[in-house]
Amino acid sequence: MDKAYISLGSNEGQRLKNLQEAVVQIQKQVGVLTDLSSLYETPAWGFEGPDFLNACIGVQTDFLPSELLQKLLKIERKMGRLRTSETGYKSRNIDLDLLFFEDHVIENDDLILPHPRLELRNFILYPMCEIAPDFVHPRLGKDMAHLLNFCGDTSRPSQLPLSQWSSDIFFEDQLLVFEGNIGVGKTSLTQKIARDFKVPSLLENFSSNPYLEKFYEQPDRFALSLENYFLEDRFRQFDNFIKESTSQKMTVADHSLFKSLVFAKINLSTKDFQDFKANYERLSAQLVFKQKVIFLHQPLEKLMKQIKSRGRTYEQNITRDYLEKIEEGYQNFQEEHWSTPFNRIDLNNLDFIDDERAYQILLHRIKAF
Repeated sequence: MDKAYISLGSNEGQRLKNLQEAVVQIQKQVGVLTDLSSLYETPAWGFEGPDFLNACIGVQTDFLPSELLQKLLKIERKMGRLRTSETGYKSRNIDLDLLFFEDHVIENDDLILPHPRLELRNFILYPMCEIAPDFVHPRLGKDMAHLLNFCGDTSRPSQLPLSQWSSDIFFEDQLLVFEGNIGVGKTSLTQKIARDFKVPSLLENFSSNPYLEKFYEQPDRFALSLENYFLEDRFRQFDNFIKESTSQKMTVADHSLFKSLVFAKINLSTKDFQDFKANYERLSAQLVFKQKVIFLHQPLEKLMKQIKSRGRTYEQNITRDYLEKIEEGYQNFQEEHWSTPFNRIDLNNLDFIDDERAYQILLHRIKAF
C-alpha cells in the first residue's frame, strides 16, 4: 500500500461534523487512516469568509494517485459540494485536497502533485508539521518543518485539542463489542470508551470462574468445566442486558457470547466440543440484539509482553502456540460467519491509553465500520 496525505477544510455548516464525516468516508472508500492532525481554526485564505476548520490526515491506500483524486471528489459531491469552473475561492462545506502521494511528482490536466502552492499556506503546513515534520516535499527538496519556518503566510492557525475530534461511535440500541486474543486490550479499551462516552459497559467476569486457574495447571481435566461455566455466565450477562433497561441504551462490551465457541473449539476434545456446541446454539438462539463486533489485533510478541506485564500468575505460562491457535480460531469464526458484520482493527503502534492521537485514530476506525 502507498502513503498519501490529504488536507481537509470546512467553513460552512457544521464544520466539525463535516470533517468527521469526510474522515469516515475516506476510510470507507480510500484506505486505512494512519495519521491524524489536530483541528485548526484558520482565517479564510484568499477571500473574505467565515473561519475554516482545517486538518491533515495520512492514509494507506491501494489506489493510484488519479484514482484517489477521483475518490476524494466523489466524497465531496456526496457531501453536497459541487466544484465549478469559476475562478477564485469561496466558502464550502468540505474541501479535500490530495497533498502528497509518496514522493510522486505529477503534472497533467487532471492532477498536480504535490498540491500546488501548499508551501505558501499555514493552514496546510501547521497540521502537516504536526503529523509529518520530516516529510520532504519531493519537488522543493525541503521538509515540512523547514517550509513552515520560511513560509511567508502571516496567519496563525489556532490549534484545538486532539480530543475535539471525538465523534459519536454508537448507534441507538446497539452493543459495541470488542473481541480478540488474550492480552490484546479489550477490557482497557472498553473501560476507556465507557468512561469517555458515558455509556454502560459489560465486562467479562473472568475472575469469578473457579476453574480458570485450575485449567492453566491441568487443561485436559478442567477444560470442559471452564468452558461450561464461561458459557453460562456469559449467557446470563447478555440475557440480563437484553431484559434490563440498559438494552435500550448504547453499551460497550469487552467480550461476546461466541467467544465461548472459539475457545471451546481449541480447548475441548472433539466429542466434548460437539455437545458444547449444541448447548451454545440453544442458548445463543435466545439472544437477539443489535451488535457491532470489532476484532482487535496485535502482534503475538506484543501480546506475550502485555500478558507478562499485567501479572496474572495463572497466565504466565501461556505459550505463543496457544495464542496462535486463538488467533486462528477467531479468523476461522469470521470466515464461517461471513454474513455477520465484523471488522478487524490492528492496534499495532496505536497506544490508545497514553497517546491521544492514537486513541482518536482508533475511534475514527471504529466509526468508519
